[in-house]
Amino acid sequence: MVVDGLDLRQRVFMYVESVAAKRGGVVTRADLEAFTVDGEQLKLIAPMQGINNPQALNATISVVSSPSGPYDDGSPSDGVWDYAYEGTTPGRTNIKLRKAFELELPILYLEKIRDGVYIPYTNVRVVGDRPADLRFDMALDELAELSTSGEVSPVEKKYREAVVQRRLHQPKFRARVTTAYATQCTVCHFRHAELLDAAHIAPDAYDDRTAEVTNGMAMCKIHHAAYDQNFLGITPDYTIKINDGLLAEVDGPMLKYGLQEMHDVQIVLPRRRTERPDRERLAQRYLEFSSR
Repeated sequence: MVVDGLDLRQRVFMYVESVAAKRGGVVTRADLEAFTVDGEQLKLIAPMQGINNPQALNATISVVSSPSGPYDDGSPSDGVWDYAYEGTTPGRTNIKLRKAFELELPILYLEKIRDGVYIPYTNVRVVGDRPADLRFDMALDELAELSTSGEVSPVEKKYREAVVQRRLHQPKFRARVTTAYATQCTVCHFRHAELLDAAHIAPDAYDDRTAEVTNGMAMCKIHHAAYDQNFLGITPDYTIKINDGLLAEVDGPMLKYGLQEMHDVQIVLPRRRTERPDRERLAQRYLEFSSR
C-alpha cells in the first residue's frame, strides 16, 4: 500500500534526479511512468492532464508546464512559477494541488521541452493559492519562504539569484543542449551523460540570450575544458581546430587521440537546424582562439 508523505516524495525526487543524471538533465514520460513503490506502480505524470493526482495519494505529486499547452503558466525566471488552474473553477483536479499547499507537501515540477521529454525540478513548494485569479504560486524549496515574505533584502536578493542560477538556469541550459545533441559530445561522440557538459560559446551572462541552445554545444569534460582554455577552437563552418602549440607537442595517447586527431574534423550537429550553433557567436569566439 502506497502511503503519502515526505518520505515517499523524497523517494520520488531521488529516483527522478538519478534518471535525469543519466539522461543529461531530462526525464522521459516512460521514466515517469516506470516508478514503483514496493512493487506497486506510481505514475509520476498524468496521461492527459497537467496536474497529476494519483488516487493513492492525498495530494498532487507532479505538475507539467508546456509551452504548447492550453494554459499560460508564467515564466519561472525568478524561481517562482505562476501556475494556472486546470479548467476555470477551483474544483476538479485543482483540489489535490490545493491540498499540497495546505499540507506543505513538495511536488515535482516538469517543464516539457519536447514530446515526452521534460526538465524536472524536485522539491517545489506550492506557496500560494489565488482562486480569484485561477492561479497557484510555486517556488523552489529554498525560495519558498522568501517568496511569501514580502520585501526582499539585498542579501536575500543575492541568495535568490544564486539559487535560481544553480537550480533553474544551469540545469535548463544543460538539459536543452544535451538533448539537442542527442546526449553526445559534439567533438568526439562520447555518450555518457554524466560526463557531458553544456559548453557556452559566448560567455554565460545569466540571461535568456546566452541560455539559448544556439549558444551552447554538448561536450565531454576534457573537450569542454580544452575549449574554454582555447586549446581547441571551432570555426563558423563547424570545423574543429587544435592550438598550433598543442599540435606540435609529443605526449601520451590522450593528447594524440583525444585532441590532436580532432584537428580539421567536423563537429556533430543537432538534427534540428534551429538548434545548431550560432555562426556569428562561433566567429567571435574563434577570433579569440586564433589570436592566442
